[in-house]
Parts: sequence; structure tokens; C-alpha cells
Amino acid sequence: MSFDTESATASPLLAALGQNIRSIRAGDESAFIKLLAMSEGKDLIRLGRGEPDIPVPSHIAEAVKKAIDDGHTTYTPPQGLLPLREALAEKFRRDNDLDYDPDREIIVTAGAQESMVVTLQTLLDPGDEVIIAEPYYMAYEANIHMAGAVPVKVPTYEETGFELLPDAVAAAITDRTKLVVLVSPNNPTAGVLTRSTMEGLAEVIGENDLVAISDELYEKVVYDGFKPTSFATLPGMRDRTVTINGFSKAYSMTGFRVGYMAGPADYIRAALEPRHSLSICATTPSQYGALAALEGPQDFFGEMMEEYSLRRAMMIEAFDALGITYGPPLGGFYLFANIKASGMSSFDFCAKALNDHGVLIFPGNMFGEGQGEGYIRISYLVDRADLAIALDRLGDLWRSVTGSG
Repeated sequence: MSFDTESATASPLLAALGQNIRSIRAGDESAFIKLLAMSEGKDLIRLGRGEPDIPVPSHIAEAVKKAIDDGHTTYTPPQGLLPLREALAEKFRRDNDLDYDPDREIIVTAGAQESMVVTLQTLLDPGDEVIIAEPYYMAYEANIHMAGAVPVKVPTYEETGFELLPDAVAAAITDRTKLVVLVSPNNPTAGVLTRSTMEGLAEVIGENDLVAISDELYEKVVYDGFKPTSFATLPGMRDRTVTINGFSKAYSMTGFRVGYMAGPADYIRAALEPRHSLSICATTPSQYGALAALEGPQDFFGEMMEEYSLRRAMMIEAFDALGITYGPPLGGFYLFANIKASGMSSFDFCAKALNDHGVLIFPGNMFGEGQGEGYIRISYLVDRADLAIALDRLGDLWRSVTGSG
């Protein structure tokens, strides 16, 4: 994309726009922004966003209210409340087989996305190359550019479950490569990295003296018996890995904005002041809610996954009946579905779904022009009654553009 900073009508601020930012989608050119604008004021079934519709567990909300009532509304230490970091250390031991020191190796952030920003800003120099799987979550590309670095997009494919394969990573490495981003389960593809794939990636990263981000935000939202592996548990990877996670997807706490990052003590010490410079601390009442999430009842997960599994099965059945293929949806709450047989671009397909059929979905090329074009990302984050209606509407759309049925 390009900016017309030379135009006589350009404001001085636009003319002063930083070079790094010129590499990022502008708001008026983003398919995401365009579709959201087109959806304003319309009665739609919204299957685009990745925000859980299941309410936050009541004990978490009550803990936040109590924190406010008790006057816990001032700053916490920039690394977060110590009881929360202690609970996170216990969570790492219990769920991930990782041992992190809550005093020196864990930082609480304003959402997992801030953990990602802190990590990229603290690790990258201008011109460094970062390997990411394509399709990718858009914020990675944007923040790599904002750090002055270069995203190196390694294609992944529906036929291989959209896995980032070790040989492909090895082939993409140059003398400027510094960092490999691993997101499993993945947004947008709903794919996962198997343990054997991770072991191969660990060999490549170690042999080439690289470092890694392991984004594990969707670790609780998995299906068909898949068991996620934390990358830092693999031989030699603990001191090369920043592990990122948060509360948004597992506990329906998107608006609370609490995430966390963990890594070796010397790196975490170096990252703490940059983290403080971004937002000082995660919202204090929300940190009390996160503590309640970790220490309170966990039966919420079973109920949540039962509901998501039923919706996922509905979508799979509908798409299979239409002959629409997709990557194996083993994690998250999406299908990354192949609509190439429609003969339409991803954006045009989504625009028609919105304007003619009342369903909001997002085009795959939002997540990378190379591998995303010809796909849509569709979530099942509405109740089953609305989901059934939406799937019927999408069936009508598919038959109308393909001439099938």
C-alpha cells in the first residue's frame, strides 16, 4: 500500500508519517475496517470477530467489582500483582510443565497483544527478519513493521493443516533472521503445531542461534483430544523463548485486557522498563479478576468446550455438505474455509454475504495476500439458533455463486 504524502491536500501530520507505519494497512484501505463500516446499522449475524460470546464466569466479574469497592484502583507494580504472578507460575507448572519464577520471569501485560508488542520492540533492530507463518494474525505483521524489522512470510497450506514446517523455516533463514513466531493453536487458520513439528522447529531454531515467540493464547480451546505443547519445554528452548498467553479466549475476558509473558530472568528484567513505558500496568481491577480466574472453579472450561464443540460440528457438517474445504479446525473457534470455487475474490464474497445474506465474515487475504486470498475466516461465536440461520444463508450464497444444488 502507499500513502499520498506529496499531495497538496495532505495534512502536515500525514506528510510527517513515519516510514515504518507506511508499511501497515491504512484504516480506509483495510478490508476489516471496510466490512465493519459496511455492517454499521445493519441487522446481521456476525461470524467475523474472534470474541467469545459466552459470558465471563460470574466469580471473575464479582472479583473485579470487589476490587473496585475495596479501593484497588491505583497502579500495581509494572510486572503485575505478585499474587497474580504466583498464580501464573503455578498455572505454568500445572498446565505447561514449565517452571518460571514469579518474581523474576513473569510480566503481566494489558492483554496478550501487549506482550507481543513488548517482545517485538525489545528483541528487534531495524532490518532484522522475523519468520511468521502465512496466513497470520494481522497484529504480528503490523508490529514487526513498527519495530523497523521485516516480516518473512512462510507459506502454509490447507493440505498440511496450515502447519509451519521446519524445512520451510530453514529455507527462509538468512543472515538477517533473528526471530521465529509460533502461534499454536493458530488464528486465523485454527490449525495447530504437533509436537513432532515443534521438535523439528526447535532443531532449526537452535542450530541457527535464533529466538522464538510461542503464542499460546488459544491453548484451552482445542478439540479431538489434541494436547498442546509449550515450545519452551523442548530441549534448549526455554532460554530462547518468550511464552505469551492471556485470559481473553479461555475465560471470555477480552475487554478486561490481561495477558502475560514469561521468559528467562535476564530478558524479563530488560523487558520490564519498555513494558512500563507502554501502559504502566494492566488495569488493576482486571488483575484481581484474572487472579480469581486462576484460583476459582475451572468447570467453566468443560461447559465452554461442550458448547463450542457443538457449534463447530454444525459448521463442519454444513460446509462438508456444500463441498467447501478447510484446514483441520483443531484449535480456536474458526474455520479457515476455501471459497475459490465461487470464482470470487475473498473480499467480494464477504461483501456479498454481508449485503445480500445478512452474515458478517472476514476475507482470508486480511491475514496475508499470498495464502489468504481465496479463503474466508468464519467464527462460530453466536448461539446455535443464529448459527443455524447463518449457515442456511451461506448455503444459499454458495449455491447462487457456484450454480450447485
